[in-house]
Amino acid sequence: MAPDPRSGGSATGVGASIVRPDAIAKVRGEFEFATDLRAAGMLWGATLRSPHPLARILKVDLTPARRIPGVRAVLGAWDVPVNTFGAVDKDTPVLADDMVRYVGEPVAIVAAQSPALARQAIDAIVVTYEPMRPVTDALEALAAGHVYRHVSMTHGDPDVVGEVQAEGEYLTPRQDHSFLAPDAGLARPDGRDGVEVIGASQWVHADREQIAACLALPEEKVLVVNSGIGGSFGGRVSMTWQVHGALLALHTGRPVKFVYSRHETFLARYHRHPSRIWLRHHANRDGTLVKLEARILLEDGPYSHTAAAGIGNSCSLIQGPYNVPNASIEGWAVATNNGMCGSMRGFGVVEPIFACESNMDRLARTLGIDGAELRRRNLIRSGDTWTFRQVQDRPAPVSELVDLCQAMALPPAPSADRPMSARVALPGGVATPTRPRHVRRGIGLAAAVKNTCFSEGCPVNSTALLTLHNGIATVDCAAAEVGQGFVAVAIQVVQSTLGVNEVRVAACDTGMPPAASTDAQQQTITSGPAIHLAAARLKERFLQFFGREHGLDAATLDIRDDFVVSRQGGRLASVAEAGMGLVFRATERFDQRTTRPVDDPHATEPVHVALSFSANRCVLDVDVELGLVRVVQMDVVQDAGRVANPALALGQVTGGSLMGLGFALSESLEYRDGRPVNGNWRDYRLPRMADAPVVNCRFVERPVPGIPFGFNGIGEMPHVQAPAAILSALRDATGLDLPAAPATAGRIALTGSDAVPMRLSDSALEAFKGPGRARIGKFLRFQRVER
Repeated sequence: MAPDPRSGGSATGVGASIVRPDAIAKVRGEFEFATDLRAAGMLWGATLRSPHPLARILKVDLTPARRIPGVRAVLGAWDVPVNTFGAVDKDTPVLADDMVRYVGEPVAIVAAQSPALARQAIDAIVVTYEPMRPVTDALEALAAGHVYRHVSMTHGDPDVVGEVQAEGEYLTPRQDHSFLAPDAGLARPDGRDGVEVIGASQWVHADREQIAACLALPEEKVLVVNSGIGGSFGGRVSMTWQVHGALLALHTGRPVKFVYSRHETFLARYHRHPSRIWLRHHANRDGTLVKLEARILLEDGPYSHTAAAGIGNSCSLIQGPYNVPNASIEGWAVATNNGMCGSMRGFGVVEPIFACESNMDRLARTLGIDGAELRRRNLIRSGDTWTFRQVQDRPAPVSELVDLCQAMALPPAPSADRPMSARVALPGGVATPTRPRHVRRGIGLAAAVKNTCFSEGCPVNSTALLTLHNGIATVDCAAAEVGQGFVAVAIQVVQSTLGVNEVRVAACDTGMPPAASTDAQQQTITSGPAIHLAAARLKERFLQFFGREHGLDAATLDIRDDFVVSRQGGRLASVAEAGMGLVFRATERFDQRTTRPVDDPHATEPVHVALSFSANRCVLDVDVELGLVRVVQMDVVQDAGRVANPALALGQVTGGSLMGLGFALSESLEYRDGRPVNGNWRDYRLPRMADAPVVNCRFVERPVPGIPFGFNGIGEMPHVQAPAAILSALRDATGLDLPAAPATAGRIALTGSDAVPMRLSDSALEAFKGPGRARIGKFLRFQRVER
């Protein structure tokens, strides 16, 4: 088991709860976030956005904006050298040209002396639109053939039929990242016909590649610098203002700053995919799983972005952490005009785990078996083969996770005669109308699996440069720090490997060699080893130097706590004194194993670099009359490989669990006729601190083979397992099916309204499999919705 993060532990190195280097500045309000950036002579940027979900652009008149004193630039699509970009498929316009395809799509940009002038200029631009009927329903998009990727997988004998079957259809919502800091940043000309772009990013080298391509510049002419980030959760992997800022900076010759409003951040952001998933589990009467049938429909926006990767992840992990000998799985990523969808914490996996665990609850009820026991009987083990034909050749301690989770102490049962001072803990919180006699306690369990690192053939590697000068080690690694604490982990890896305690981490920018993206809970398992390898090589060089200088065999030497020591014991000299005035450097790259597409029937490589597991037992109280819910406690046990920093790991689990609570009970970005109806924090219902439950967390450490320190991913898993556990507990308390998230008060209390409208029916699928299929490529690289 990992050490308790509250118990102190060793002072430095991997396994210690060291304080992250940016913590004090953030607490004092001294840390510079992207919204705080300033530059001499700075202009302010603003964006004109489409009010229509789908329309032809008949005319754009920029002249009224250009006439306003203090406005320095007004640009349209014709001013963009290469007007498409994208993290995967480059099919998204920088500025809309002949069509707009979602509400909020950028149409024109301005730079002005002040934010007020910039907004005035945006309001002065005249655009003539011809509105068209948008595609707003995923089933309609499927039937019409607006499909980015279709995945079809079989495993074992897909014709096998189990003695008992349980099937259901499950819906999940569009979720917003809702990070504290809105999209913001600064672009400025570098004086050498290039541009510097400073802002919040999860992958600076990918941003540079896209920005340079749009500007028709060599990549060396674009420097991308990662600024302080006020939260990310997958949202910063997609560019919003960056190309706009760079264009305006080059056009005006002056720095240009963008700061989006909260409403604009909702419009510009790529949200979690809404999903519709049908599942049928086949089992023997003893509960042993025999087969899984699944159909998955993910809704994407009018540009493909990361659609192919999302549906690939969903199809591969729809089986959950269970051994399923036979399977038939199909999935579709479809295009609508309901805004853009893309990467968010637990990308492509939160949705299928919710559906899988919900249907496992249904199967348990059908069989009359306790849900935890049904899961125990089917958990995957090392040596088992996944439905995507990958052998689980790494540790899979899922049974241990479930047992430890179930062994945690339960909170006190609710009492009908609680004092008034305790009523704040009732569903509804302060001033709740809940009457204690209507409160029911529910306990639910969910088990989950999540891929670590990019999958399906996407390269995963990272590079680190380590410098040692006068006893101080400096890490240069373009691994983006987005609030997750990798800056602390980098320091700890150097402390453990090199033996030097004073370690500094340089700012992240594209002047460094490329590093892995801060996605897919992969930074520690990918950039951590790169830093370890560089530290090991630097240590070797330093000891060789010291050995030559002192007539000693380098093999008999080591570095511990800033001192060169003999391996038999005894300090010989401090590292600072031994290398005074000299600079030692080492650069190393770490590559993960090659992967393949999930639906390639011939390739033998794995689909995922690694997998991590978790179990969550949720305890909650629900007012069955009013539908109000209070999550009392979540007991989480997570597979962690090796925990680098227990305090940071606990923070990831606590924060991710709260995000999962929002997904389960309140968050849903709603669209009506292609227009967002709650795109602000007044109407979009985020969890509050008063909603936060007690989160008890333990880590099981089973080091991942072939990875220095045995690291695995941690950060995304808490969000993956929390919604399923919460809904499981709600079903236990209410007896309702609750196949849709979020389980709002209306869905719980108003006649138990939990039916799924417009089912992913056989008729819709048959229509797709007929003439529709002929219109679909496996990966459509430039699919646009036009009606």
